[in-house]
Amino acid sequence: MKTSLYAIEIQNLTHTYFTKKAEMTAIRSVSFSVNPGEFIVIVGPSGCGKSTILSLIAGLFPFTEGEILLFGAPVRQPSSQVGYMLQKDGLLEWRTVDANIRLGLEIQHIANAENIAYARKLLNRVGLSDSLNKYPTQLSGGMRQRVALVRTLATRPDILLLDEPFSALDIQHKLYLEELLVQLLADGQKTAILVTHDLEEAIAIGDRILVMGGKPGQIRREFIVPSELRQLSPIKARGHPAFRPLFEQLWNEVETP
Repeated sequence: MKTSLYAIEIQNLTHTYFTKKAEMTAIRSVSFSVNPGEFIVIVGPSGCGKSTILSLIAGLFPFTEGEILLFGAPVRQPSSQVGYMLQKDGLLEWRTVDANIRLGLEIQHIANAENIAYARKLLNRVGLSDSLNKYPTQLSGGMRQRVALVRTLATRPDILLLDEPFSALDIQHKLYLEELLVQLLADGQKTAILVTHDLEEAIAIGDRILVMGGKPGQIRREFIVPSELRQLSPIKARGHPAFRPLFEQLWNEVETP
């Protein structure tokens, strides 16, 4: 098997959607690499192919051209190495919280005592151990997203893909979950890619930010978040003197046609 220093390598990735009446190229010639343990954020206007990139990395459908490698191995289908969390929590309403966090383990046929205990430990870590036997309808939006995060992490993926998971939450819950996510990823030394429209969120939690634009979508620019911001929690990073100038640069790049 090919080995790689990178957790994710994307090389000249192009994807076209075909229908009976038309075809639409979502992204064209996209290339970038992600180091193990790195947190990459992708921003850009709606329709520039951000979510398409995550779906292709997850192996949900074949891409048209190019190559995607995970730790040196080509992506051909969904992998247990990858966890994917969406804006909608996707909790099954007829299952308890305990049953929901076991879902990924059951699908991968690894719902043994050790892994179930690990999932419950994560649930305790996000402050929901007392909700084990509740149903999703009994939870707030922020609580539901915490359960969805636990379900995603319970299978111990090496790579986490996050497609605007906090966009529907109020600012208080968003900030809380940002802090929690950064802590959990750092503890597990996981690699992550986040797609978001929230530029403040991108700076507060990312190591690097890729700005996409155009139709088909392409990477227009890369920003490296200064180390003095990366060393702070997401809440404290927002108050650092380096935060606002970077936000203005990022805003101008995203808003430029």
